[in-house]
Formats: sequence, structure tokens, C-alpha cells
Amino acid sequence: MNAVSKRRAKRLILTGAAGLTALTLAGCAGASGGGGEAGGPLVLYTWAASEGDQAQWADFISGAQAEDADLDISVEGPSFNDYWTKVKTRLSGSNPPCLLTTQAARAQELGDLLMPLDELIEKSGFDVDNIDASMLSGMTVEGTIRAIPYDAEPIVLFYNVEAFQAAGLELPGAEYTRDQFIADAKALTDGENKGLALAPGIFIPNAWSLADGVPAVTEDGELDLTNPDFVEQMQSFFDLVSVEGVAKAPEAADGSEVSQQAFTSGAVPMLIEGPWMYGSFAETADFTLGVTIVPSTSGEAAAMTAGSGFGIAANCERPDEAFAAITALTSLSVQEKQAEARGIVPARIEALPAWAEGKTEGASEVVEALLSNATPQRTTPTWNQVETLMTQYGVQGYRGELTAEEIMETIQNSVQG
Repeated sequence: MNAVSKRRAKRLILTGAAGLTALTLAGCAGASGGGGEAGGPLVLYTWAASEGDQAQWADFISGAQAEDADLDISVEGPSFNDYWTKVKTRLSGSNPPCLLTTQAARAQELGDLLMPLDELIEKSGFDVDNIDASMLSGMTVEGTIRAIPYDAEPIVLFYNVEAFQAAGLELPGAEYTRDQFIADAKALTDGENKGLALAPGIFIPNAWSLADGVPAVTEDGELDLTNPDFVEQMQSFFDLVSVEGVAKAPEAADGSEVSQQAFTSGAVPMLIEGPWMYGSFAETADFTLGVTIVPSTSGEAAAMTAGSGFGIAANCERPDEAFAAITALTSLSVQEKQAEARGIVPARIEALPAWAEGKTEGASEVVEALLSNATPQRTTPTWNQVETLMTQYGVQGYRGELTAEEIMETIQNSVQG
């Protein structure tokens, strides 16, 4: 499981045995009913192995059925980790499903499996202007929209409010320069007790780079790790450990839970993560949770967004019904419910106030500022290999044993070779 997968899996919350049972039965029916039979249930093929996954889809479907009482959707699918390979086999089998899920980061990889939705959007009058533009961009393959996103998660910097106050520091909000961030991190660092917690891999460094508008992958899907601007961004991130001394080098074997626990325990006062972790952090931490932007050179908000959505299989024989289902699954009321119950940042702009409920002062303003200037995380079909190599070699970058230029060149050549 890559870094995005691990982080997003952690945000799923079991919401009740009744909904879970209903979804489990629907999943069994879907296995035999398929997605192509006229009059039968539409099958949603997705990551559905865990109880948290199943509960989430039960909530989505019950919310969609409140919008359309005649909607009939069953669910089937493997674990999140297995989904990206098994979906290809499932669609080539008998009675394939009509509805699929994808992440914006993986849309290019699944592009051939997903039907272009532009004609259905136009015919149905679906208003894409109400959907986060960065996520729609992430769901676009070869110039056509392949999925409608249900969330839009800008990566943020979480911080310990009391730790900032005890150090006499101003609380950061919707603007935060890198110079100020480093100064704050140094003020919060005391010997081995560092100001920032880090996890291995490329997910968070990529968010750091995109805060300055520099991507790892070009808009046409080409890996661009050796771009001098990207190399410079990676070096500045490595330097947080080897030069600035405000973080410890992560171990290659560390999972994201290591840095998360360091933060929520109060041992480290800052952490870059996805906003889907807010609920979990707030429940675990014994301090007030602050939220600010991933620092940029200018101090202006700019985000890397991660998110998922619903698409239609390219070989679906019931596209109009399938798109009507997607319209219900991504409706305002469903996204508001998901934002309130699960803490996802909704892709529908007008649903954002639902996410703000129960958050600390200023958190929603930060998220809104980030979404106003956001770029989706773009990946390539070889991204898992990129993630693995960055996990392996990145530790040496943090320790100052290898430069970012050396590491990015090694990864780029290994993946493309």
C-alpha cells in the first residue's frame, strides 16, 4: 500500500452494524447480479474488504437513496491495495460492473477502464462548476472527465496550539512562509525533541513541492523528478533535517503511524498530513489542534489535493442509469453527511460548511484558502515504484549522505529504465 493508501485507509470509521450488514448482503447480491443486466442492481466495484470501507459505502448508498428512492446499488470488491490490479480482471470477466471508484492520483492508470463522462454531464445538466476544480482536473484523462469526485483533500500542516503559545509564537493561519515556519520549528526544537515529525516516502515531500507550484509529474503524465525546480524543492525538504535540524530522519521501515503518534502524543508539535486525519487526531491528542497551510516560499496558500470519485466502466451497457446513480452519490446532501460523519473534505464547494462543524477556529478558512489554489496529486502507473525508491533512498537524503539531485536521478532512471 502506498503512502496515500495508508493515510486514507486510516480515516474510515465504522458507523454501525446495521449499515454494515445491509452492505454485506448487497455485495453478495452484486457478485451474481452483475452490472449489465437491465433492471438489476447497478454494481459498484470498489475497495470494499474492510469493515470501515463497507460502512462508508453503506452510508453513501443510503444517502443516495434518500435522493432517489428507486436507486438500486450493490457493492463488491477487494481490499484497497488489491483493487488497482483486480479491477482490470473484473471488468474483463462476465457481467462486469458499471460503477467504479478511482483516486485522482490513479485516474491516469485506470483511464482505459473509465468511460468519458462529458456527454453524460452535458445531457443531464450536471453542474461541474460546483465541484472542486483541482479534483476534476485530477479525474481528467486525455481531455475528458472520467470520474466525479466526492472529496477534495488539501494537504495541511497540523500544529499543537499550546506548544506554540508556550514558545511565544504567533499562531499561523491561511498564510505561512517557509522562513517563518523554519524559525518557528527551531524555536520548538530542543535537542532531540524536534519541531516537525516526518514519515518516509514521497507523498509529503510532493505536497511541500506543490505548495511552491512545482509538480513531480507533468500535466501530460510524464515523470519529471529530475526537473531542477523539483530537485531544489526536494533538497529544501531534506535540509529540514540535515541543515536546519528541526526534524529527525525517518526510518525506511516506519509507517505513517510513527510520525502521527509522535504528533498526537505531544512529543513533536508539527506534522504535515491530510485533513481526513483531523477527527482521529482530535480524539487522540491532549492539546488544541491547529491547522495551517503547508508553508510556501511566498507564504500564500497553495495545495496538493488528494481525493476519490465515482466513474463508469468503459464497457457499461447502462451509462445513463450509472450516471444518475453517480449524481445521487455525489449530491450535496450526501457530501454534507460524509463531511459531518467522517470528516472528509467534500468535493462540492457548497458542502464545505459541513466540514467546518466541530473544527478549531480558522481550520475551515485554511482549507478554503488551499482549495482556492489547488493542484491534484498527479502520479504515473509506476508511482508505487517511485514511492518505494523514495522510501529507500530518502533516508540518506535527510541524513545528508546523498543529495536530492543524486536521489531523484537514481529514482527517475530506475523507473524509466
